This record gives sequence, C-alpha cells and structure tokens, in this order.
Amino acid sequence: MSSILVIDDEPVIRDLIVEILVDGGHPAYSVETAKDALAELENSRVGLVVSDIVMPGLSGLELLDLVRERRPSLPVILVTGAGTQANLREALSRGASGIVMKPFSHAELLHAVANARGRAARAERELRERLLAPTLASALANAIEARDSGLEDNRGSSLGGHCERMAVLAVRIGEHLGLWEDELETIRLGAILHDVGKIGIPDRILLKSDPFTLEEAALMRTHPLIGDRLLYPLGALEGVRKVVRSHHERWDGTGYPDGLEGEDIPLAARIVAIADAIEAMSADRHYRRHREPEEIVGELRCGSGGQWDPVLTQLVLEMVEVGELAFTPEGLVLHARKAHGGGDVPTFSVLFVGPDHADVELAREAITDALGRVVVAHAPDGGRAADLCRGSSWSLVLVDRELPDRDSIELIDELRGLAPDAPIVMLTDIGSEQVALEAFRHGAADYVVKTDTYETELAARVRALVQA
Repeated sequence: MSSILVIDDEPVIRDLIVEILVDGGHPAYSVETAKDALAELENSRVGLVVSDIVMPGLSGLELLDLVRERRPSLPVILVTGAGTQANLREALSRGASGIVMKPFSHAELLHAVANARGRAARAERELRERLLAPTLASALANAIEARDSGLEDNRGSSLGGHCERMAVLAVRIGEHLGLWEDELETIRLGAILHDVGKIGIPDRILLKSDPFTLEEAALMRTHPLIGDRLLYPLGALEGVRKVVRSHHERWDGTGYPDGLEGEDIPLAARIVAIADAIEAMSADRHYRRHREPEEIVGELRCGSGGQWDPVLTQLVLEMVEVGELAFTPEGLVLHARKAHGGGDVPTFSVLFVGPDHADVELAREAITDALGRVVVAHAPDGGRAADLCRGSSWSLVLVDRELPDRDSIELIDELRGLAPDAPIVMLTDIGSEQVALEAFRHGAADYVVKTDTYETELAARVRALVQA
C-alpha cells in the first residue's frame, strides 16, 4: 500500500500531521526538509505528498516544481499559515492538488487528502483510457483470443472470462487490504493485461497440449518480458507494467523473469499472481477438470510462503472460511465481502455489458460518485456476460441495447436465469424507449437513456435501486 510523505521543518507539526493521517487509515511517514523529500521520490511507495510551504532551503513551492518534473502525476498538498496566503494562488497555478490552512482540524486534512487522491485517480484513469483504447485494445483482444483454445471445458464450449473473473477477485483482495482507488485500478488493469505478452509466443508452443521441451518452456517464460516491452511506451501504465512483468515471480525467489523474492515483488503483482492461480484451479480447462474445493485449499496452504505471499494466502483462506469465496462446479463465486469481525462490508460489484469501453468508464465514474468504491467488470458481448454471470454474484448488471452477438432482450432472459438476484438496467438511446419497455417485461429493473445527463441519471437510478 502506498504511503503519504510529510515534509515540515517543525517536529511538532510534522508529527501531528503523521498522527492524523495514520489515525485516518493512511500509512504515512515524515522527513524534515524538501531536500530529504527529493530522495524519497524515487521510492515507489510514496503515493501523495503533504508539505509545508515555508521551510529553510527549498520551499514547498520549489519542491512542488521538482515533484512535477520527476513524478508529474504525484498529488501534492501544501500546508500554509495565515501569513502566507499570498502563496495560495501561485501554489494552485503551479499544480498543487490541495491547500490546507493552519490551524487545521483532523477532518480538514483528511478531506484534502481524500479529494487529492480522488482527483488523481480520475485523471490517471482518463489518461489510461485514452492510451488504452487505440493502442492496447487489439493487442488485448489478440491475447485473449490466442488463449481461447485453453479456456474450454471438456465439451468444447468456450468458458472465457478468465481475466475478468481473476480481476474481480484480485480487486476484492486489494479492498481487504485497504488499498486506494488508484491502486485497485492498477490491480484491475494488471489482471486483465497480465498475459498480454503471450501474443508474442508462437502458436506451436502456446497451443500445445503435450508437455513443453526445455527450449519451449524457456521461450514460454519470456511472455512477461514481452508484455513489459509492449506496455513500455505508455507511461501512465507503469504500475500495470510491473504486474505484467512480475506476476510469475514467487515469494521464495524461484520465480521468473527476475527472481524477485518476498516484498521485492510488487504488491499488485503478488495479488494478481494468487488470484490467477485460484481462478485457474477453480475452472475447467481442455486438458483437465477443475479441482475440488478441498484440493484448492490444500494447494493454497502448501504454497503459502513458497509460491505466494503468506499474508495474502492467509487472507484468501479466511475469505474461503467465512464463505466470501466459494468454489463450485461452475468456477469461483464471490459473495458479500466479510470484515475481519465477521460482519458484511458493503461492496458494490457491477457487470457492464456492451462493446464501448468509453461507456464503461462513464458508468464507473457515475456509480462511484453515487456509492463510493465499486468494482466494475466489462463484458464486451452477451457471450462473455453469460460466462461472468455463471457462478458469480453481481450487485448490478448494466446491459447496452446494442450488442454485437445477440439481441439484448434475449440476453436479459438468459441473465435472469443465471443471476436472478442481480437487478438489470437497460442502457438505451434516445428514441429507443420501446426497447426499454420490452426489457421491463422481461425482468429488467430499470432503464436509462443515454442523453447529455446520462451520468447523473444513472447515478440517481443506482441510488434508488440500492435503497429499495
């Protein structure tokens, strides 16, 4: 989990800020000067900076400029006193993510931190989306298509949804760890893209059902490096690259490609690694059937501290023990999140069904604004939606009127059978209200017309469904 770096030359103020942040659930540590802070910027655990403006040596404003040069997306909150209000406009114009005036209350500081992190997460998500849409969509599609032959049951039917299912599980694990929204987004994208490097592996190896030769195994092990190189030009995906490169590392240091050990392996990669293994063990493949629940639990216990992070393994075993994570003949199932005290923790999981990824992000933002933290999975067509509803629990399903592979009303009928407890909302265009009425007749809970006020309307309808 990333930390907040606090800079203030006054020890009392510095310690107070750290104490407030830690009490508010934010890991934080401090340094005395801006010069000391610059050395810490190379540390990837720093996710936000809180700095005084008036300090000896480099001022907070000068530090802000240097942060912008070295880590442009890192949020910086500046703290100032009544005598330095003239700095406010300049600080904001130079890119400060927030201003806190002395004397400040606990609530004011925590509110500024939450706002700064929220804005940074939204900005990074938008940038990622702009980069992902034109550049990675085809690469991801090719990667998933190349793996389809391995994602079939013993009747020859495509199961699909592996990356999305493991992404939902990985994000849930991250939620249990209290990770922030931007960190959960990195985990989600890392899970979806973790095997993108397999597009560089020849079919004769990728599609082979017999055991690999030593040479073939060595070539297969290059796929994390290929994926890393594919994502290298996209600076906004630096965290995702670490997942793609390191998801085959092992806690005991015997993994690949870099032989990283323990906490040297990025946390997001450790989470994706265990989620990948769990999903793989719980699903049918063309070369074997799924493993029984007790076998999966046994594998997790055996691999704890060897293959997987022991803390993450214990967390997953606790999820199984309380019934939050279950294994069925149809695959893994996630139920309402359980707190360590045993009570349910509200987790809103949304399945968006439709071909337009931009619509997914609009829906994600609208629902997040309405309810707070959510998990959103994307099914580009009806077939993938059916796969993801088979054996999974969803708080809400959004179905676009136009689907590439089937009639949306027919899909609603199918989803009602697969996920009878999940309310379904039809997304339709102006002039297509008749389709929405038909959706009602087939069991949809509501519909939203995609107008200029679409996001506001969707947020309001989701609130109403939750409160019903």
